[in-house]
Amino acid sequence: MTLRRHRWRTRTGFTLVETVVALIILGFALLGLALFVSRMASAGTASHFLGTANELAADRIETMQTATIYSQLDAFAGTETNIPGPGNAGFTRQTIVRHVGGGTTDSVDYRIITVVVANPAMANSVRKTTVIAAF
Repeated sequence: MTLRRHRWRTRTGFTLVETVVALIILGFALLGLALFVSRMASAGTASHFLGTANELAADRIETMQTATIYSQLDAFAGTETNIPGPGNAGFTRQTIVRHVGGGTTDSVDYRIITVVVANPAMANSVRKTTVIAAF
């Protein structure tokens, strides 16, 4: 009887199990990356809307603070649905003017100005308030 010696050849490459495991790991990594990109895009859009709303509210308050006639501040009260300017489509800006004092026997006379800017794509509206005293 002859003894045969088997030579084991060294194998190169990956087995099927190793390849499947590597593809599963790669799939989870790509799924996580896709989720991250989606959330990042959503946050960027929300940030853009919030920034625009803050600018619109600050612009209205600044306009009212630079008014030259105190008694005409009430004319700014109301709601705007078509705000001029690029990128302002869809925004609404409501200006609320509340007069405190101002009577002949009152020792105070000021107006509380509140500006509320909203957009259907925003979860919450932006609200800014200031007080303007009689001048």
